[in-house]
Amino acid sequence: MKNTLLNRAAGASVCLLLAFALSGCASMSESQCRQADWSARGLADGREGRSAQRLDDHVEACAKIGVAPDRAAWNQGWEQGIRSFCTASSGWREGSRNQTYWGGCRGQAGEDAFMNHYQLGQQLYALQQQVQRNDGELQRLDQVLRNAKTDEERTNVRAQMRRLDSDQLRLRALITGMHLVAPR
Repeated sequence: MKNTLLNRAAGASVCLLLAFALSGCASMSESQCRQADWSARGLADGREGRSAQRLDDHVEACAKIGVAPDRAAWNQGWEQGIRSFCTASSGWREGSRNQTYWGGCRGQAGEDAFMNHYQLGQQLYALQQQVQRNDGELQRLDQVLRNAKTDEERTNVRAQMRRLDSDQLRLRALITGMHLVAPR
């Protein structure tokens, strides 16, 4: 009985937290809706790589207070912003920072260049993360080496460290090569 009540209370708490979190997901606040320069909002959304459906989010958020976005102004701004976003250099930047791609370049002139470089940037990010994990493992193994009791144990740890050092050299060479081909 106690477990059932605890489970229900925990479930209710999770539901309340989820409802609270989702209620804060509006694309714009009341004051932003009332004071919006829709062309500037569209430009910003485009420059962030948001898809054209982002306007629907604004319509929904602003409808709650009776404000209707200026669709033509937003679209004009968005078109300009998305053109500046859908480039090879933007794809590289977003991918290498592991940023979320919102789908804004679908069907746009720069889609292929953006996506190719976004994927390369993601690969760079993954390589950099692996270097960090390897650094952590090398530090851990260094501690294991200091605490090793037998020659056999020390030999095994040193072999693991050599393999990781070799992997680090390979990863760093790949990272350097990727930076050389990055769009400017």
